[in-house]
Amino acid sequence: MTQLSCPMARSMVSDYIDGDLPRDQARSLEDHLQTCQFCPPLYASLVETLTELKALDDVGGVDQLVRRVLAALAEPPGPDDPLPRRA
Repeated sequence: MTQLSCPMARSMVSDYIDGDLPRDQARSLEDHLQTCQFCPPLYASLVETLTELKALDDVGGVDQLVRRVLAALAEPPGPDDPLPRRA
């Protein structure tokens, strides 16, 4: 089994979390996470962040944000706007 470098392991984490990593690569990543002193905290942080994002399920907040952005884009530029808006 090939030993992974940290950059290679980190590039595989997303596919691993999604279950899209082939079994041999998943095992290599798991081995790396068991022996590396740097990657496990980063992996754990990513898993925790994804878990928290999935728990939010705040569709209303997204809808409100979209309405605010569209309303701001529809307003004519004010004298203090730093950049002109494109039509």
